[in-house]
Amino acid sequence: MITKGPRLPGVGLCAWIVHLYTLAIKCEQLPKLFFKLLMSKKQAILDAALKLFTENGARATSTKSIAFEAETSEALIFKHYGSKDQLLEEIIKKGYQVAAKTTNPYLSKLSHQEYISKMIELPIILTQSNPDFWRMQYKIMPLNPISSRYHEVFMKPCLDKLTECFLELGYDNPSLEAELLLIHIDGVWKYFAANQLDLDKEHALIAIMKQKYNL
Repeated sequence: MITKGPRLPGVGLCAWIVHLYTLAIKCEQLPKLFFKLLMSKKQAILDAALKLFTENGARATSTKSIAFEAETSEALIFKHYGSKDQLLEEIIKKGYQVAAKTTNPYLSKLSHQEYISKMIELPIILTQSNPDFWRMQYKIMPLNPISSRYHEVFMKPCLDKLTECFLELGYDNPSLEAELLLIHIDGVWKYFAANQLDLDKEHALIAIMKQKYNL
C-alpha cells in the first residue's frame, strides 16, 4: 500500500497567514496612529479657535462655532481644554512660548546700544514670526485680562534690561526712557499686526525710530 506524503498548505491558507501577519503589524501601529489622530484634532481645535478669536474677538466666539470650524464636537473641546477661557489661555501660552524662543537668542549678548536697537526692531520680529497669533492679540488684548497678563510677563524683562541700558548710556531718567520706548514698541507691533504693511515700509518706520536714538 502506497502512503501519501504530508500535505503542503494550499494557496488559501498561505494568504490567510500573510493576512494575519499584516494585521498583527497594523495592530502594533494602532496606538501611534490613534495618538497622531488625537494630536491632529487638538491642533485643529487650536487653529479654529485662533482664527475665530482673531475675526470675532474672544467674547463673541462660542465653543459651538469653534467646534463647527474644527469639524469636531463641543464635547471634545471641553474634554481637551475644559472651557473656552482655558482654550484661549492655551493659545496665548503657546504664542508667548514661540515668542520667547524667537526673541531670546535675538536679544542676547548685545551691547547696550545694540540691545536698544534690537528692541526697536522687536515689532517686526514678533509679527513676522507668528502673524496670526499677534493679530489675535491685537484684537483681544484691550478687553481680555488673560491676554494682558501674559504680555506683561513677557515684556517685564525687557523693561528691566532697557532701564539698565539707558542708565549705562547716561540718560537722565533711564526708567522713564525705558517705559517710553516700550510704549512705542507696544503701539508699533499693534499697528503692524492690524494693518499688515509691506515689509519694506515696516523697516523704513523702524529706521526712522532708530535715528531718534542715534542708532
